[in-house]
Amino acid sequence: MSGAGKRSSGSKVRHGIMNNSYIKPSDASIHPECERAIQHLLQLKDPKREDFLELKTYGNDRYSAMGWDELQTYINEKTVIIVEQFENEQNIMSALRWVARGLPVWLAIRKVRADYSVYGYKK
Repeated sequence: MSGAGKRSSGSKVRHGIMNNSYIKPSDASIHPECERAIQHLLQLKDPKREDFLELKTYGNDRYSAMGWDELQTYINEKTVIIVEQFENEQNIMSALRWVARGLPVWLAIRKVRADYSVYGYKK
């Protein structure tokens, strides 16, 4: 069997397909409804704040529990802007999680900004 036919159960999203500054998850690591919502958002010509607020994970996924150590592996020349955009580590981690789920970097930043504007001050 060739290496192309094998699939590692421990494969990380960063091994997914890079496409216009975002990472396409290489396995079924997110909820199907979340995947559909991301695809819908990607099709919108000019997504509004409400579109970002409607995007959710539909429960915990493999990225929800990732801490800073694991999420640092997703920082590269395309995602470093996330670190530059946010002062709050929680926002950086949230944006990196959204990139890992398949959102392009600029949409992940907008998603976190929208969430923070509504939920940022609530504990």
